[in-house]
Amino acid sequence: MSMMNPKVVSLDYQRQKSEEISEETYNRKYVEQLYNRHRGCLYRYILGILPGAQHEASEILQETYVRLLRQDNLKKIEENARAYLFTIATNLVRDTIRSRVNRYHSYHVEFNEELFESEDNNPLSALNWDKSIDKLKAVLVELPPLTQKIFVLSRFEEMSYSEIASALDISTRTVERHMSKACKKLQAQLRGIV
Repeated sequence: MSMMNPKVVSLDYQRQKSEEISEETYNRKYVEQLYNRHRGCLYRYILGILPGAQHEASEILQETYVRLLRQDNLKKIEENARAYLFTIATNLVRDTIRSRVNRYHSYHVEFNEELFESEDNNPLSALNWDKSIDKLKAVLVELPPLTQKIFVLSRFEEMSYSEIASALDISTRTVERHMSKACKKLQAQLRGIV
């Protein structure tokens, strides 16, 4: 009597009664046995390749067995059934990855510089910008020292009004008034430039 390889899944009972059962029934029962024996390790293998994709891994696992059921004769794979399953699953994972790449590739939009041409390269815009900065500096220097300090802390140090009030030991309302005064003066001076 020969020793059977423990990795080989066999349906000796069905094979003995092969005259009594159809090839389709044999294949279904054989695939069912393979599923029960290898589904856990096959699922973990798929998740190892596609980490965090439990839903896709489940679909690939199911599709692996569906593809196996579509085979005409499963008796030829009995000796390497596990390897055959893993090969099918690996190919399905590759298809999934290719599909992902193609799907994300179709979202890519080529950047066209002509559509988004910047006005910053325009010499007139650069000149206006330089004039605006010079005017801003001149107006800031004209502001009272406390108003100037509050404006700089708010706009350049990005402090909130309450932080400025706390730092300068004044009320938030005072900070608001000084900021309002600075903004109105800056707007009035810059309107003539732009």
